[in-house]
Amino acid sequence: MNELRGPQHPWTLPSVVLSVLVLVVVVPEPWGPLTVALAGAVAALVLGPAAVTVRAAVVCFIPWVFLILLHGVFGEAPRTSVVGLPLSKAGLATAQAQGARLYAVLVWSLLAIARLDPSRFLDAAATSGRGVSGSLALVATLQAIPRLGERASRITAAQRARGLRVRGSLLARLKALAPLALPLVLGAIIEADDRTATLELRGASSGRPRTALQQVDNPTWERAVRWGALALALGALGWRALR
Repeated sequence: MNELRGPQHPWTLPSVVLSVLVLVVVVPEPWGPLTVALAGAVAALVLGPAAVTVRAAVVCFIPWVFLILLHGVFGEAPRTSVVGLPLSKAGLATAQAQGARLYAVLVWSLLAIARLDPSRFLDAAATSGRGVSGSLALVATLQAIPRLGERASRITAAQRARGLRVRGSLLARLKALAPLALPLVLGAIIEADDRTATLELRGASSGRPRTALQQVDNPTWERAVRWGALALALGALGWRALR
């Protein structure tokens, strides 16, 4: 695994993401959400992987266009001409703010997930002495997402080899959902049951402190970043409540 730049403790970026989820809602628009979104894009470019910025933009493109059409076309006057279309100025500002919020949440979340090392995350939980049950649940959820995608691809290929039609009219696609969804759901339930039994055998629910395989350093500046992110989120909430 290549050494990543920036924060090395696995709790630092998730803490920042939680703060971002609060900030994008309470900071004043349009410049507040836009600043948080630009900060996420810069963080991904500096810390890596830089592809996160493009991936988040691609996901946000269609919702952003929909927001422009919704708020720009049906928004209140005054209006301005954009590519020959009379669009609401207030509606465009609202669309920009909502699009920036969506992009900020996506880019920061994708950055944290891309840099997450499950083993270090669990080692950090064990090092802290606070138990690993919550960390195990989070890591298992994040790891289940790509496995579900791979399993869905295998099930689709197997069902198509047996003659199932997954393309065509809307009715044909709806008919194909049950043969595809049922094995996927049953497989996910069986895997979750197997994982639960394995963790029980290893004493995950014993409540006793666990020894980390590798001690995770927790430098002062990263602790300051996490507490600073929490303080910033609480400060923003307090400012919004007092407005």
